[in-house]
Amino acid sequence: MCRRPILVAAVVLVFGFAAGAFALWTVEKASVRPDVIVDGVSIGGIPVGGFTTAEAAAKLREYEAQLLSQPVRLECAGQAWPLPLRRAGVCVDTAVLQEASAVGHRGWLIRRCLERRRVSREGIDFPIKVTVDREKLTSLVAELTKELTVLPRNAGFKVLPDDTIVVVPGRDGRYADAAAAHSQLIAILNQGSEPVVRLRLKSVPPEHTTAEILSMGLDCLLGEFTTLFNADKPNRVYNISVAAGALDGLLVRPGETVSFNKIVGPRSTEAGYKTAPIILNNQFVDAVGGGVCQVSTTLYNAVLLTGLEVVERRNHSLPVGYVPAGRDATVVYGGTDFKFRNSTAKYLYIRSSVSRNRLTVKIYGNHDFKRRVEVRSWVTKILEPKVIRYEDPNLEAGKTVVKQKGIRGCRARAERLIWHGDKVVKEELPSSLYHPLDEIVAVGTKVIPAVVSPQEQIAAPDGLPGQGAGISAQNEPAPGNSIVDSIYR
Repeated sequence: MCRRPILVAAVVLVFGFAAGAFALWTVEKASVRPDVIVDGVSIGGIPVGGFTTAEAAAKLREYEAQLLSQPVRLECAGQAWPLPLRRAGVCVDTAVLQEASAVGHRGWLIRRCLERRRVSREGIDFPIKVTVDREKLTSLVAELTKELTVLPRNAGFKVLPDDTIVVVPGRDGRYADAAAAHSQLIAILNQGSEPVVRLRLKSVPPEHTTAEILSMGLDCLLGEFTTLFNADKPNRVYNISVAAGALDGLLVRPGETVSFNKIVGPRSTEAGYKTAPIILNNQFVDAVGGGVCQVSTTLYNAVLLTGLEVVERRNHSLPVGYVPAGRDATVVYGGTDFKFRNSTAKYLYIRSSVSRNRLTVKIYGNHDFKRRVEVRSWVTKILEPKVIRYEDPNLEAGKTVVKQKGIRGCRARAERLIWHGDKVVKEELPSSLYHPLDEIVAVGTKVIPAVVSPQEQIAAPDGLPGQGAGISAQNEPAPGNSIVDSIYR
């Protein structure tokens, strides 16, 4: 009996709440635009209530224009420059518009209504946030203060024509330190501080200091070696120059092992090398990079005469003409290498140069490791070449031509003597085996018919062809050239 009035009251209450909510919704739809900022909202003291977001953004742009027009001065080392704020990347953060536009437009219906009522009575102000682009500001400071900027100069050394070494001192650089400019400019724009950005000069040391160069210990020429080449063979000379250029200027740390192949790199057309004779499978053939072995050999002898430790070395399979037997060093990229170690306690500096028909390698270091060094080499056995004859159907019978002049091979030994004060240390160097190059002779087999003159035919009895003296062939072989001489000397 008593439940019915309660149920009726509940229904009335629900309908009443729904009706009220509907009424509020109807009023909001009729009077509140979602793209309009509610009354009482301001940004940085600028009233924007009743403005659309676009209109409020225009107000912020006006504010930004006024902000950018205010004078700010940059001072450093007693000098001053106007600081153009637009170029410094100064701008007003427009993210504040989202916050201002959200007031009274977010959350439940009743909450939106209550928030709009409160803000219209009490108001709400969002501070303007000014930002500065660090990268642009740093670049601008560097441009304005460029007359104060001094670049650091690395210390170094220079080799004089008489092979003495002088140290070139380094120098500290300086520049206006823009790191403090950002925080100062932010304070000026957001807090109204004095419109002056004051910077200090910052010193920057060189990458390589004078003390560092002096500690390397380079002060004299330790050893050098020169080989000669035939300047009339342009491809070979070019290859020698390319390889020598890769070696020139090399610095070697104490204890470091140097690989010729690693320093010079692959011998290919892409690397700039040309075709010239090389030794391959005990034969002289044309290939890319011919002549590089003369550079490795010249370096090897300079290393020997400097008293440095040889780690890896192999001789050519055939004799070469630019050094005595037992003193060459062949290299093949990806295979045979020449390696040495800086066995001194200071740096080494290598210079290589090509001039006319001379290749020179010089090794500089510290005078404490300069030694008197002598290298001796001698042949222990001569290996005679074979003479290989083959028939040539294109050569007149009875004639011979030397197609390849034979070259003697040999076995050779070498040693190095190093003086330490009054004492001499004898070091046996690796022995060398050079195969002989066989001599190849072409023997003619082509038959040439005899030529009979008309007079001889008339004088012949019984109408037979004359039996004159005919033509006698001279069995004089064409002069052969020594391949070693023609290729290397």
